[in-house]
Amino acid sequence: MSTNMKGIYTPIVTPFDENENVNYDYLKHNLDKWSQTDLDGIVVLGSNGEFVYLTEDEKLEIVRFTKKNFTQNKKMIVGTSCESTRLTIELSKKMADLGADAVLLLPPNYYKGAMSKDEIQIKYYTDVADVSPVPVMIYNMPGNTGININSSVIAKLAKHPNIVGIKDTSGNIVQMAEVVRDTDDDFAVFAGNASYLLPALEVGARGATLALANILPEECCKLVQLHKSGNHEEARKIQLKMLEINTAVTMKFGIGGLKHALNLLGYKGGYVRRPLSNISKENASIIEDILKRYGAL
Repeated sequence: MSTNMKGIYTPIVTPFDENENVNYDYLKHNLDKWSQTDLDGIVVLGSNGEFVYLTEDEKLEIVRFTKKNFTQNKKMIVGTSCESTRLTIELSKKMADLGADAVLLLPPNYYKGAMSKDEIQIKYYTDVADVSPVPVMIYNMPGNTGININSSVIAKLAKHPNIVGIKDTSGNIVQMAEVVRDTDDDFAVFAGNASYLLPALEVGARGATLALANILPEECCKLVQLHKSGNHEEARKIQLKMLEINTAVTMKFGIGGLKHALNLLGYKGGYVRRPLSNISKENASIIEDILKRYGAL
């Protein structure tokens, strides 16, 4: 089953109000703006969506609302990772019913000792893909899960007709190159971070899922277009320019920083849900300075 996954997706934030309830007015505002960009699609309930802090009812309502209020011309991938295979399957089926084009799955990671084993990872993804009504994308994020899914496991899983790609946030370009080498052309290898978008494209990635594309969607899409058209010098300039702002809204200041950047650029970031913290005034001004230097403000 091919979904023709390619291009730039952004894992959208979940805006909360001061009482930590989902702010649907803010979400609609953002969806309207992202609808008008060159993004190929969005990821709902990804890491930037604070999915681990949401109840199942909230997850279902967010996806229902997003499907209704986002352009039908772009794809919607939904994060449905749960710790058990059974719950992951149940949630994936529910999200498929609500219109998800694909589901994105982290490996279960609470029982790390067991889940680090290749055969357990292969069985988990295979069991879900066997019965998921929509295609499955693997999500490799060792920074959060403590588990790296190696290239040989990914190559085996890529043979499954319902496993269509991987979002790799490991930052390991060699591993990404091995996956491209060892999988068919229609298996979508996606970079998971804007800091190595161009190197990933150079080794054969077909797209990326980028936190940075929440705030700079056109810049991320432009880099892909420049690479595709062979304008490597201009693509390289954008890649190098992106590094500082990308680090600020991913590793350094996290989701609170990303939400503040959204507010500055005409989006509605809203608040984070505890125990994450909103950005301090001091760090907010650092982000403003970086955006000014970038030319976004």
